[in-house]
Amino acid sequence: SDDIDMYGAIIETIRTIGEKKIRPNTIAWDEEGVKLVDGKVVLPASMEAVIQELLVDNQINSLFLPKELGGLGYMNLAQAGLSETLSEYDISLQILTFIAMSVTEAMIVYHKESYNPILEKFAEGKYTGYVAFTEAQAGSHLQNVKTTSVLDGDEYVINGSKIFISNGGYANCGLVLARNMVNDKQEGHNVIVVEGLDGITTERLEHKSGLKANPTAQLLFEDVRVPKDNIIAGVGKGYKKVLERLMGMRLGVTFQGVGAAMRALELSKQYAEERVQFGKPIGTFPGVANKIKAMEATIPRMRAYGYMGAVALDRFYKGYIPFDVGATGDASEKMAAQGLPSPVLSGLAHYFISTGKLYTAEISNALLYDAQQIFGGNGFVSEYEVNKIARDVRVLPIYEGTSEIHSFIIGKSQDAINLLPKSKQPYLSAHLGERTMYENVLYARFPELDGRI
Repeated sequence: SDDIDMYGAIIETIRTIGEKKIRPNTIAWDEEGVKLVDGKVVLPASMEAVIQELLVDNQINSLFLPKELGGLGYMNLAQAGLSETLSEYDISLQILTFIAMSVTEAMIVYHKESYNPILEKFAEGKYTGYVAFTEAQAGSHLQNVKTTSVLDGDEYVINGSKIFISNGGYANCGLVLARNMVNDKQEGHNVIVVEGLDGITTERLEHKSGLKANPTAQLLFEDVRVPKDNIIAGVGKGYKKVLERLMGMRLGVTFQGVGAAMRALELSKQYAEERVQFGKPIGTFPGVANKIKAMEATIPRMRAYGYMGAVALDRFYKGYIPFDVGATGDASEKMAAQGLPSPVLSGLAHYFISTGKLYTAEISNALLYDAQQIFGGNGFVSEYEVNKIARDVRVLPIYEGTSEIHSFIIGKSQDAINLLPKSKQPYLSAHLGERTMYENVLYARFPELDGRI
């Protein structure tokens, strides 16, 4: 009860900050954008102040640390609600604050005592986070990274270049993927926590159509020295262990889509009531009214897919089967999970995360297309918030794994799903009834998903 009351208070705090300090500024932040000044990434000043209020004054990163480490022990289900709430106000700001939780997720899943000082700095808001995996020739196929890590005494030395790094050059603690080099030969991959920005150069900021208030950077790592204790999940095991389990960022993207869709619906309804043509509010015309009805019908489904992913990931991290198979209690849940090989459990977790991410990313884009259409010419003008949201969500089907990659993952996971009892197979679409307009668009674009999600 206390945890629920606290969670409600946190949501209200974010909404208060959102109404007073985020919403009035999002268009200005978008227009001002992020700048690279003398090698330093500079955010709009009022945006920087909001980040400090969230991270330092309210210490939202501490919410997701285990209680034994001084946090509140909230899991992904709680994070999903916070991500959705903040994304209703500004996805750029959600990224700047919430990627930290992906860094801490890795350190919690593969926890060592040596991580505690780093986790404490995240909890206090002294650290913000980034994840530097992507390279020019290693987008979706991350095994092709060229960045190297070489052990020198008690430190790893990192050299290489990373591209498309969200929060890059601004955030001061991140996860870096590099080849593990031993005697000039590769022995697996390392995922390493890099603190500070020494030896890291922001070579450029990308000029994007959306998320203009969030830095997406190309970073150069030159002889960056990191304590060997900062390795995550063991030497040479970073790709296999961390990348196959680090799903929190994908869940965050899922709720970016839900939050953006919620705000788009709100704006569309307001505009449809206020805009008068031919002597009537445009919301009275079937072409507009049907779009709004489709939005209202589809957003709860987006949220359902997202929250199923959050619950599945929490169950997976607890050692349960990532789907309710009827067992009750910690011991029986874990006993049920022991009957399945770990690749099956991992496959099920990926199924739910990939389904939610693909579904909400694709549908948020279709929904924003219609929201702009309701606004007519004003929807094409950047001073209107609906235009900004439409530009922001365009990246959702691209980053954290393209929709095509997630469709492939969903297909691969079917063998794992087939091991569940038929009565427990988790096809949410079978329980939703008639498809909405946006789902018809989704299945037309991805026919291979029909009957799989």
